[in-house]
Amino acid sequence: MGIKIFAILSVMAVCILSPLRFYFTGSYDKDSIEFKVMDSIYHGIAGQPPPDISDDFPPFLWVYPIFTYVFSIVVFYCLYDFTNQVLRTRQKYLASQNSITDRTIRLDGIPKQLQQRHRLKKFIEDLGIGNVVDVKLIYDWSPLEKLFTKRTELVDNLEYLYASLYTLDIDIYNKQKIPSVNPIFDSPIDGSTTDTVKDLIKQYSEELISLDQEIHIIQNKFDPNLSTIDVKQHNDFKQIPSAFITMDSVASAQMAAQTVLDPRVYKLIVNLAPAPKDIIWGNLKLTYYQKLFKSYLITFLIVLSYGFIIFLVVPLTSLLDLKTITKFWPALGEFIGQSEWLTTFVTGILPPLLFTILNLSFPYFYRWLSQYQGHSSNSDIELSTLSKNFFFIFFNLFLIYVAAGTFWDYISYISDTTKIAVQLATSLKRMALFYVDLILLQGLTMFPVKLLQVSDFLILNILGKFLPRMFLRTPRNYRTYYYTPQVFDFGIHLPQHILIFMIILIYSVVSTKIVTCGLVYFIMGLLVYKYQLVYNFVHPPHSTGKVWPMIFRRVMLGLIIFQLFMCGTLALESAILLSIMCAPLIPVTLFICWNFEKYYVPLNTFIALRAILSPYDYDKVFDDDQSFNSDEEESALEIRSSEAGPIDESSFLLEEHARIRRRKSTIDEEREEFTNYTYPYLIDPLDGPWVGFSGDQVSMVEYKVNSSSLEQGSRVDPLVGESETIVKKKLVVSEWE
Repeated sequence: MGIKIFAILSVMAVCILSPLRFYFTGSYDKDSIEFKVMDSIYHGIAGQPPPDISDDFPPFLWVYPIFTYVFSIVVFYCLYDFTNQVLRTRQKYLASQNSITDRTIRLDGIPKQLQQRHRLKKFIEDLGIGNVVDVKLIYDWSPLEKLFTKRTELVDNLEYLYASLYTLDIDIYNKQKIPSVNPIFDSPIDGSTTDTVKDLIKQYSEELISLDQEIHIIQNKFDPNLSTIDVKQHNDFKQIPSAFITMDSVASAQMAAQTVLDPRVYKLIVNLAPAPKDIIWGNLKLTYYQKLFKSYLITFLIVLSYGFIIFLVVPLTSLLDLKTITKFWPALGEFIGQSEWLTTFVTGILPPLLFTILNLSFPYFYRWLSQYQGHSSNSDIELSTLSKNFFFIFFNLFLIYVAAGTFWDYISYISDTTKIAVQLATSLKRMALFYVDLILLQGLTMFPVKLLQVSDFLILNILGKFLPRMFLRTPRNYRTYYYTPQVFDFGIHLPQHILIFMIILIYSVVSTKIVTCGLVYFIMGLLVYKYQLVYNFVHPPHSTGKVWPMIFRRVMLGLIIFQLFMCGTLALESAILLSIMCAPLIPVTLFICWNFEKYYVPLNTFIALRAILSPYDYDKVFDDDQSFNSDEEESALEIRSSEAGPIDESSFLLEEHARIRRRKSTIDEEREEFTNYTYPYLIDPLDGPWVGFSGDQVSMVEYKVNSSSLEQGSRVDPLVGESETIVKKKLVVSEWE
């Protein structure tokens, strides 16, 4: 979409707007014009008096409101055209699925009289929205979670001890063989600490055996058939007034998610459930007030961080102007001014470089904060990170950058407040070179670095080969580093590109060079991310399309700033009439935002029931551009009705012939084929420490007490101890693990 928009704007700017501007003013961009006008208004030009505000403005300025309208219309059209594509793809894709995630709802605020499995199931079915397949009550599994946390630490310690006791045969760089890291039991590492290591292995293994027995006792308390536990007999576990309810069809789940079930507030609140592997189970036990407290605390920390960043950004903006540097540090300003190259570097290259460093470091900090905000799924963390990072970039590195550039001038001209407005009005023009350098720096340097995957090359091939003991100490470490792909996080990658989109849009009329640089930026971005998303990155969360509304709102914010900027620019050019003519664009944009929230956002949240009933004829049924023969369409519907019998909310997806002609599963369905909403620690296998792997075959230590787990693998020799047995087991994990 960005390429399409800026390609159209670039063609108009290069072929029409800039030639007209050059013909009438002798300047290809508008930057120099405004500086001349502003200078003449407030300082005078060579004895020429400042122009009266009532003077007629140059006829050429009519070009700017015209192109403001044209560019706004282009953005409106492209945004809604792409929105329709997103909705069409989303509805068609999700309507054709029948995964457990699409059929499951999460019910919060369950009254005490309904906190039993059979009562809750009967209540939902009595509503007449469909049949309930399964009900998973949610409990506070904190005692079990603590045991697994301790178990993970013990397993990590044992893996490190086994790796330090035997030499590792590392064969992962030979493309002709299956990658493997296995211990050589015939050649133990000799040393004075060997006996100590063996004693520690014995100690940790005994602790692990004891811990596994405790875990087995807790797991046996859970009834896998009823998905419940008797909290009266086992008061260590508290029931939470929430549950995952799996319906018999996607239509039933969608209808349930769009209904109000209880007249009281905070009771029987229905939401679509996240994917089972996307859930953060530890946060499900948090109460409403605990989540509220965490949210306010994180918000307070973010505000504090903004205050800290302002002190970093405000001095940085002084580097944009050599006069400002000279004013507050004359010696440094004079030294920089002696070299044209140094002046260009300090005022043009250094600020974007520092901007990029800030932009790369803080998003990870805000993602870390979002993890402690109490969100119940990784998808919610991703969306929360996107919001925080965009606000950070937009407010602290755009608004503050633009406004703080006048801070030092405000200190100097505190006695003459009339000049503050002039400095604020000209700051965007002064920032034009900075943003050109920023876009070029991001596009021409950062994108190639991302494409080359320099970090992977350094870590895996340089440090992994020559300094492996720094971070590759166990077979699990090797497999994690060499097998686990990078996760694409919208919250980390997307905010910066949205901001650059807004910047290009704001300067689209007054600066042709920024529009053309922006077009190059998005073309390179398409090439890089298309490659990475196909071959390198994975995106674990269940695809729901929730990111697009956030993008739409922020692009509309940029459009409003663009329109305000053009109104202010024309007003400062004494073209008050033209400024007033641009003003109606702002309420029009706000109306379009309201229209999007009213009619488009629900389709980004839910799946239409008609789409669910016609998942394989979507293009035919919902293509309004095609002309249908009403008689043929009616007869076709009659034939379908006669074959299918009475239609209810779930009959279509449950018909046998619909199952037969159902196409192959989507990626999300393949991921979730064998998953359910049972708490993972209740069913996770208690695998022993890894001592090696060959491809997907992992060698792990199992102890005699856990001999039942040997049935899942193939028992092989040798024995490394009296109570230890090596078991080879095929590892089956998700593609992001």
